[in-house]
Amino acid sequence: MATALSHKLPYLPEGSSEAAGHGELRFHLLLLLAALALGFSLQSYGPDWSRTIFEQGRLGSFGGIAALLLAVLASMLAHELGHLFAALFLNYEFLGAAIGPLRIDRWRARIICRLEEAHWLRCSISAVPRQVHNVWRGRMMMVVAAGPMVSLLFLLAAAGAAALGHAAKTPESWLTTFWSSCAEVNFFLFVLGLVPNSRSAAARNDAALFLSLWKNDADAVDMFMSHQAADLTFRGMRPQDFPEPLLLELTNFRGRPYTSLIVARRMVEWAADSGNIVLASEWDQAALAAGANCSRRLANAALAESAFFDVLFREDMRSAVSKFTKVDFDELFPPALSERAWAARLIACGLPHRALTHILRAQGFLPPGNPYYQYESALLERLRGRALAQSRPGRLLC
Repeated sequence: MATALSHKLPYLPEGSSEAAGHGELRFHLLLLLAALALGFSLQSYGPDWSRTIFEQGRLGSFGGIAALLLAVLASMLAHELGHLFAALFLNYEFLGAAIGPLRIDRWRARIICRLEEAHWLRCSISAVPRQVHNVWRGRMMMVVAAGPMVSLLFLLAAAGAAALGHAAKTPESWLTTFWSSCAEVNFFLFVLGLVPNSRSAAARNDAALFLSLWKNDADAVDMFMSHQAADLTFRGMRPQDFPEPLLLELTNFRGRPYTSLIVARRMVEWAADSGNIVLASEWDQAALAAGANCSRRLANAALAESAFFDVLFREDMRSAVSKFTKVDFDELFPPALSERAWAARLIACGLPHRALTHILRAQGFLPPGNPYYQYESALLERLRGRALAQSRPGRLLC
């Protein structure tokens, strides 16, 4: 079994992040130009109802601008809530959300809110299925389609409200302007959202995801594998008990860096919990390589996990210190990961007596009775032993 799983995990080359960023920027600029052209055409040559609605969007006053901004926010929230309610109805696990600079993470029964100032133009929901089985693709298609469907319903409702305002001879009122703005925003969200973006984009849009799931192509398989890998932890399964057929399937998988990272981390956990540290080290290197091609947040977590592995298993304190200097501890999530990373860093720096407090905090975050977190607890006990073995501060490396 160990021999069959001993190959490092390759991942599909995504090209440079700079090139992908330029491609995504061109795509959004083209969509913006298409939106402006479509709006002008509807306002100038469209049917009477479209001219009525589009003419009511007035940006010549503070009230008109405020109505448009509020309409954009309401429309984005409604779109994402459509995804969320469909996911919850279909037994998905809600992991978090992002609204502008506000990031909301859910871990166990806790909701943790943080500000990330570099992200202002975003709105997203994160959820994964609790059970991955033969109707996974159909459930995913319903979750993906729910957002655009809510945008379409919002468009019809807002257009009706704007038309009523016009019929009531109150086209200049702020409320009519707001409903008109909502109709316009949701029209563009729905129509332009039907255009799939590139596979190299940092995040696929709803149209691209739906088409991938419909065709069951490589991206759909990639999503399925990432959900299978995540489901192992949601089921609370101890890594040494991961099913062998699934482990073999994960080993032979070739996918995008995000999925490759998740798969590699599951393989690290399985190998370490099974006592095969050499194999776990290989998979840790694969996870670190895959993480370098992911988002900054995931790359940061992969680096922290690899540095922790240096301390706990490789006993390579210099490598751990080098990695920890690049880790943003404020971005690490969940809290148990942040605390054990701090403990490992202090041990690597030659300050083991200060690491014990962080180890106790990390243990306090782990739910009792969960087999998966029994493995996490075993890691912390081993780390505690490492700290006690170095009870006297040695030469500082930090």
